[in-house]
Amino acid sequence: MLKPINLSAFADPILDELASAPLQLDDTIFFETIRQTDGAVLELGCGLGRATIPLAQRGIDITGVELSAPSLAYAKQQAGNLPIRWVEADIRDFHLGATYDLVFARGTVFQFMLTLPDQEAMLACVLDHLRDGTRFMFDVWYFHPERMVDKLEEKAWYTLNHPNGRHIYVSGTDRFDHARQHSIQTCYERWDSPDGDLVRPSWELTLRYMMPLEMEAILHYNGFKITAQYADWAGAPVTQDKPSGIYICEKR
Repeated sequence: MLKPINLSAFADPILDELASAPLQLDDTIFFETIRQTDGAVLELGCGLGRATIPLAQRGIDITGVELSAPSLAYAKQQAGNLPIRWVEADIRDFHLGATYDLVFARGTVFQFMLTLPDQEAMLACVLDHLRDGTRFMFDVWYFHPERMVDKLEEKAWYTLNHPNGRHIYVSGTDRFDHARQHSIQTCYERWDSPDGDLVRPSWELTLRYMMPLEMEAILHYNGFKITAQYADWAGAPVTQDKPSGIYICEKR
């Protein structure tokens, strides 16, 4: 039995959008790979539609799967009449009755899979929705071991300007559960000052961290072969200082 995914970080789509960096499509490996795809595309963990919507605007036949109901409702509203198929589902257990020429998960979605059974369940669903010779593309964030240090004292992170005209001061803590390979952030959002009233209850974001060779093994033993790797979406080559963060795979 798979445990529920903690989606508290995504309960408020407006705050989520304010905190999200602009998405660059042009001149990226991400868009070039999608542009070379002739048929339908499936996005896993589509969130607010930050990739889904601009891809649909460029004429891509795309389906977006998302577990967070608030995020999906916001994405539908932003998409208007664009011909996007939206599906509310857990990416560890979904069955769309279709196969796709490309499946992708962007925004470290894979690292929300906190256990090996979670990872394998997601990869099994990906395999079920890929035709032979088609591709799966995703990204991960590698933590350098020297930086995996607990920071339990609350620190300022960034400031947001809310549409209502008020400022939101965002701060938080970082800790690691090395037995489970979890990186855990606790976030606090306060109105107008670092000690103001909380905008909403504090929330935790937990991601599983992996090492490059572990990632290769997980993919291999779950039916994938890696066909390309990059250090980032701009297409930077993999080096010792910049390990692969972008994987493009096919069925093995």
